[in-house]
Amino acid sequence: MAIFERQVSRKVLLDDTEPITCQIENWRTVDGHTEFVIKVHRGPFSDHTWKINKRYNDFLKLHQSLQVSGIPLDLPPKKLIGNMDPQFISERQKGLQTYLNSVLMNPILVSSLPARSFVDPANYCQPFGELALQHVSLALRGEVGWEVVGPLAEIGWRIRKHFYTLKCKSMPKEELIGSWTDYGPDKYLDDKDMHSVFKSLHQIQHPFIEKISLCLCTDIGGLVVRNFNKNGSLRDLLCGSKPKLSFLKKYGNPKGHKQLSPDEIALYGRQILEALKFLHEKGFPYGHLQSGNILIENDRIKLLDIENGVLGVPSYYRPYFMQHKRISTSEAIDVYCFGHVLYEMAIGSPLHESVMLDDVPECPPQIKKILESILSHDACKNGLPNIETLLSDSFFAKVQLNLTSNDKAHFKIPTAAKEHLKTVVTKIEERLKGEQKVVRSQKLLTKVQEMMSSEEERKKHRSRMKQEKLLKQQKSKDGTGKKPNGVERCDSVNSSAATSIGTSTPPSVTGSTVPSPPPPPPLVCPDPVVPPVPPPLISNGTEPHAAVPQAKDRSALLSAITSFNKSALKKTQNNDGAVDI
Repeated sequence: MAIFERQVSRKVLLDDTEPITCQIENWRTVDGHTEFVIKVHRGPFSDHTWKINKRYNDFLKLHQSLQVSGIPLDLPPKKLIGNMDPQFISERQKGLQTYLNSVLMNPILVSSLPARSFVDPANYCQPFGELALQHVSLALRGEVGWEVVGPLAEIGWRIRKHFYTLKCKSMPKEELIGSWTDYGPDKYLDDKDMHSVFKSLHQIQHPFIEKISLCLCTDIGGLVVRNFNKNGSLRDLLCGSKPKLSFLKKYGNPKGHKQLSPDEIALYGRQILEALKFLHEKGFPYGHLQSGNILIENDRIKLLDIENGVLGVPSYYRPYFMQHKRISTSEAIDVYCFGHVLYEMAIGSPLHESVMLDDVPECPPQIKKILESILSHDACKNGLPNIETLLSDSFFAKVQLNLTSNDKAHFKIPTAAKEHLKTVVTKIEERLKGEQKVVRSQKLLTKVQEMMSSEEERKKHRSRMKQEKLLKQQKSKDGTGKKPNGVERCDSVNSSAATSIGTSTPPSVTGSTVPSPPPPPPLVCPDPVVPPVPPPLISNGTEPHAAVPQAKDRSALLSAITSFNKSALKKTQNNDGAVDI
């Protein structure tokens, strides 16, 4: 590498917002205890899979770590006797699978370090807090009068972002809070441009953007120091929580959800839109608007963490807008995030879906109309309004901004850095579009597989129904003595003879296909049997003796016929007096 070649800073390529799914495939006995084999899949990419082995005690430790959130979770109970029984282990496996699904589907729990380290120990078992403190100490080494007082609890949702209480000799009365953030996968500025942009951020002025007291960057990440707001963020206000508590405890299951009045929503919404418009006019990427990054003080909002765009860290709502290909530009992302913030202010609780469902809680018609233009399924499919369109809406346009002469807007970025920022925005959008394409491909593949699976199930069902029908027909034939089709009875044959001749044995039903029965053999009817001619009556009315051999009978018969004398017949008289012979 040439000595004057510009080096690209190191960054974390792993996106901590990628969704994770787990499937417990089986279990095995190891050294007298049971281990569950879990297959883990991260993100929309099918090759990001691995397997982990966990005991029940590992699930219990995870459960204890997540209890601080107050979110109700059903972990299968512990059992001391009979816990090695295969049937019990199978039931426990089902319960643990349900437990994992509940954790990974909750946006608060899945973003926590205990949950991530449980399913991905290779990437999340580092001492993140200790490493961050070392980086902060190195960054402040060249700054006179600055020192770290101590770390704060995990007040934010990011795993690779840590907060500290700082002290400055030149500002002894100010309570300062510093945040250290590692570079993320969307970091594209080199060291020189990053220093230039951070220097400009230190000098930014805007009535609706929080002022930065100190802004430093290294080849690992960035340190930003601001004044601490005792009231906390907008989310703290809505949840009624204390800002210095851990993220899980504050937002996991808050006791109350406060709704803002329509006038407050209009005022804060207008101020947020003005700040977003200012950043876009400067060509500065943001994309990290959410209620936790908004301060409210004296009826005025202040945006936080505007440096996240150049640090390259993923957005809080990235898993949501990843599902919609029309939300792929920097402005569309900010508008979509604004819709979520507006929903949270109007309803009192965040929207945990990518689109707004039809059964929206009651809110003023004007607000509902704006929400539908941003968060409805049709809006995300066909395109969102831009910032100018929202500002021109009567709901926000009627708001009067009370600005003073000191409320100046200033943000000067060097020309070279400004051109590089355009490239950064382009690369961020390209990466987003590429991953959105992969998500659509995976959805299409899943849909095709489901269709094929359902078609196979239908075929199997039709085959089973056909077999059952043939079996029922055969049983009916065997029980009633019916003959197969095509076999007819001869009228001259008695029923017993016809049955014995015309009944055939059906073929046995095996396999998935049933062969058609062979055609029955043609029935040959026997010659009709001619009954014997009754012997003639003798004159005295008695019958002849029993039959003698056939030849003699015929001779006697012929002799009797030829010698028959009609005059020898006896005459009888009827009732009417007629005489019959």
